[in-house]
Amino acid sequence: MYRLLATDIDDTILAADGTLPEVNRRALEELHNRSITVVFSSGRATESIQRVAAHIVTLADDEYIISYNGAQVTTAKSGTLLFEWPLSAESIQDIVAYADEHKLHLQGYAHGTIYASGLGKNAGQYGADYAQSAEMPLVLTADLSKTVGASTPKMLGIDDPATIETHIAALTARSKGRFRVTRSKPQYMEIVNAQASKGGALTRLAAHLNIPIEETIAVGDSYNDIEMIQAAGLGAAVANAVDTLKDAADVVLERTSDDGAIAEILERFF
Repeated sequence: MYRLLATDIDDTILAADGTLPEVNRRALEELHNRSITVVFSSGRATESIQRVAAHIVTLADDEYIISYNGAQVTTAKSGTLLFEWPLSAESIQDIVAYADEHKLHLQGYAHGTIYASGLGKNAGQYGADYAQSAEMPLVLTADLSKTVGASTPKMLGIDDPATIETHIAALTARSKGRFRVTRSKPQYMEIVNAQASKGGALTRLAAHLNIPIEETIAVGDSYNDIEMIQAAGLGAAVANAVDTLKDAADVVLERTSDDGAIAEILERFF
């Protein structure tokens, strides 16, 4: 019997155009009504996930949020912080220095606000588009490392898909084990503390709730979901997932996020 579902948001619950398919909303509501613990897990900021989740179910603190690619775990309604693995000040300064050198658009987070360097081609549009989708305020700053303070849960680089792959490789080599670099969408490079991952956060949360990891399901679509679906008792990839995630999954769903992947999870495993 499965008692917990950890689900990614973008391209898993939400359709490719960012809308919420009614079939997925109803499935999550039904899981909530059956007292299944629902965990919304995303690279998004906590506040952004709360806004999305509030359109799906009436938020309560027996649901949980894994945000910033696993760097924070909070309760869903009040946002009470349970666990956190922020980037160190040293890592932030190093990442910002790299972004400045390579004119890479880079974002950090503090106090419910996105702060961006404003560098790189299309930087203003990159930041504006991301802030609009996240429903968060955006502030451009000349000194990103100073603005976000001694720590931030995550930094995000945005560039065209071919170029971002080069940045991922370069920053991974530069990290020396201090931070992890992964990809969520083709143009997004996610940077978090080396100890932070969706999988690690799920494992820690399940133990906190006294739910055996074998009684959990995780579902996602992209590279940053790999650790999560590997950690869960059952790891599922939506039909529109990247091939790398499908290869790592225990099961590949027949439906995409657009046509009811979460409803398929409900029907097959709950």
